Amino acid sequence: MLYAAGFGILAGAMLTFPAQAADAAWLGLTLWARSVAPVLGPFMVCMLMLTSRVGGGMSFRTVLCWLCGSPGGARLMQEARLSGLAALRAAAMTGTMSPMFFLGTVEGWLGKGGSGWLLLGCHIAGAFCLGLCFRAERRKEQSTAVPMPLSAALRESALALLTVALCMMLGCVSSRMAACAFPGLPPGGTAAMQCALEVTAGVKALAQLNPPYALPLVCAACSFGGLSLLMQNAAFWQESGVGLPQLLLLRLAHGLLSGSLCLIAQQLLGYG
Repeated sequence: MLYAAGFGILAGAMLTFPAQAADAAWLGLTLWARSVAPVLGPFMVCMLMLTSRVGGGMSFRTVLCWLCGSPGGARLMQEARLSGLAALRAAAMTGTMSPMFFLGTVEGWLGKGGSGWLLLGCHIAGAFCLGLCFRAERRKEQSTAVPMPLSAALRESALALLTVALCMMLGCVSSRMAACAFPGLPPGGTAAMQCALEVTAGVKALAQLNPPYALPLVCAACSFGGLSLLMQNAAFWQESGVGLPQLLLLRLAHGLLSGSLCLIAQQLLGYG
């Protein structure tokens, strides 16, 4: 019922503000076409071809997920056919954002040299520590790999990209509808709402505000990921029994951990 109520409210808001909804959907699609698809598409094809031929254990696959980011990492983990605590552990330890997002985009928004590496390190460390909280039984890892044809890798990557596009559009529309419903929100409240719904726009708004302790706040927001990114990952994790509510709790814990680590590291390093 909660899902139905939420989507019903969103549909009603779109009927109330149709022009703003269409503009937000176009913005999400443009962002996907310019910033996500050109990088994620080719990289996902390479990762699918690589993992299907090299195989490797969960440690190797986890590192690839960290390099790939979300939701490409969730798609790679889908091939492992996990369930139970093993799936929760993998979902906790991965589900991260792309290193290029921190090192290129976010660092540019913040205008602080080296901030991208600090954020990325705390972001990955938080996910790793969260994964250690789930003590799943070690299973025998198959060393044999089943090569995936290029046509299959292209098809799977295209489906994943379309899923990402729709989720980004939905996240941008939700954020715009919330802004239309609450036009009197202060800039900080608007940025927080955007972070909760669509992390890219939210982090950009947060960086522009440059509040006190901006780095820990940005790190926590990126580790949470926002509703749009959660839906993208949930689309691949649901076959392993990890739904959106579980991913929501995992990423909230991830945000708390990585934000705290970033705050500690900032104080120790004296990074302003």
